[in-house]
Amino acid sequence: MKNLIKFGVVAIFSGAMSLQSAEFESNVALSSDYIWRGMTQTAEEPAISGGFDIAGESGLYFGTWASNVEFGDGAALELDWYAGYANELENGVSYDFGYLAYTYPGEDSLDFEEIYLGLGYSYFGYTFSSGQDDAPDNSEISVAIGETGLGVAYGDYEDIGEYTIISYDLPISVAGLSVSLSWNDFSAEDASGLMDEDTFVVTFSM
Repeated sequence: MKNLIKFGVVAIFSGAMSLQSAEFESNVALSSDYIWRGMTQTAEEPAISGGFDIAGESGLYFGTWASNVEFGDGAALELDWYAGYANELENGVSYDFGYLAYTYPGEDSLDFEEIYLGLGYSYFGYTFSSGQDDAPDNSEISVAIGETGLGVAYGDYEDIGEYTIISYDLPISVAGLSVSLSWNDFSAEDASGLMDEDTFVVTFSM
């Protein structure tokens, strides 16, 4: 069944390549720390990240994203690849279904994949990520506080830990860069062997 899902997502990826009306977007960011699901990926050091997306009017999209990482092993780079389909129904419910591969050149043993489904309505969102093979699942709910730029998310990473993220997009820009702040709290499962984390992050992006 998982192979069938992967095949379907590859078909989406191939279809997106041929979209004549596709839009291209790129992004780049500098953060005081790279936090993923509440956990630092750069040993609490700064991170430079960036990527690009191609999306068609039909809702098909694909893209890639990369960042430096530091785990104390051979991995120095995280390179992600993803493809999916996103749209919104007439009743205002939005959905996003896709496939995401996390790869770590130089340390292939860390590579893993997820199939994800996201649902949203008004200021509320929910995403379930199904870890493929032996990778754990993740569930995350989020709430945007109106148009204030303030958001709250809570996630449960199976057998790893739970995390809470409070973020705020400042209504200003610095030298053309958007500025966001976030507080991240991670509570590790006892059996995971990880430590609890509590991190404040500043990010400049464009």
